[in-house]
Amino acid sequence: MLPRFLDRRLWRLLSVMATLGLSGCTSHEFTFEADLPGDFQLTGDAQYSGASCGGSAGRTVVHRLFETPGHSERPHRVSFQVPLSTHEGGCTRELSRIRIQLDGDSADLAGSLRAPDQAFATLEFHDRLADSARRMPDRGVRIFDGRCRWLQPVPGDLLMKQRTLQCQASDLMGSWLEGPPGGSLQRNELPGRIVRLAIGMAPDVPATAAGE
Repeated sequence: MLPRFLDRRLWRLLSVMATLGLSGCTSHEFTFEADLPGDFQLTGDAQYSGASCGGSAGRTVVHRLFETPGHSERPHRVSFQVPLSTHEGGCTRELSRIRIQLDGDSADLAGSLRAPDQAFATLEFHDRLADSARRMPDRGVRIFDGRCRWLQPVPGDLLMKQRTLQCQASDLMGSWLEGPPGGSLQRNELPGRIVRLAIGMAPDVPATAAGE
């Protein structure tokens, strides 16, 4: 029979090993967070590709990964766990892209091919990024900043009869950058980490200022 102090140490070691074992089961995923302005809704569709088995080689599958239940009156943060791979039909596919739809209005505009209250952000996933690319920090959260604004119709413009949502990448100072919010990530840097999309609002402008 083990001395009492060794018995306690053994149980402590077994508890640590069990915890590590359980955490290993979920290590092939990361946490996606989004900071959203008030009245915004979000959905995310993930593409998994790169399978090399049977007749499914190269086929991309798309899954709806997350969707907020509705619009919030106040700015809010949402959080979801994102698998870095999927196993279907005996094939393993790697996460290659997440298309994030930002829905900026609670009005029901279903049926429109390009709803004026919607814009998109994109996250791309790669085996390896260029040496010059920004990487995941050693610790903490990888943040992609973006800004949205409403483009207001100009009197007399027959093509634009209602306000339109515009969202673009931005820097820490809130300056507009080219392209939609989001960016590229390296898959092997992501297990257990947090990636955040931080969306802020800018003042409304006339539609004629969209390129400014």
